[in-house]
Amino acid sequence: MEADVKNKQKNIMILLAEDEELYQEIISQYIDSIGFKMTVVNNGKQCINELMNKPYDLILMDIEMPEKNGLETTREIRKKGISIPIIAVTSNTWKEDEIKSLKSGMNDFLAKPFNAKTLAKKIEYWGNIL
Repeated sequence: MEADVKNKQKNIMILLAEDEELYQEIISQYIDSIGFKMTVVNNGKQCINELMNKPYDLILMDIEMPEKNGLETTREIRKKGISIPIIAVTSNTWKEDEIKSLKSGMNDFLAKPFNAKTLAKKIEYWGNIL
């Protein structure tokens, strides 16, 4: 049974909506190191377009992005009836930011900077409830 969970986790497809190249690179390295697959988009509009064209199991969503921020993007995703887990990954670390993220429809909150182990735990948790 444990092997089945590991195999399921390895097949998780992640969509990262992040406009900062530095964090795109860091998170991509973390995701590669734990064996997941990921697509990166630069803003909320691209996130929604990508989500409409390809199935994903989990979204890592920055809050501050051009064209459509993470809160607006999440609300739009939820209005479309898409219920996949969305984890906020953001430099906005105030409690109000976490509350706004959860109220917008996100499932979890991860403040930048974070390490690969912390990210892996969040992905594994949300990946196991799929």
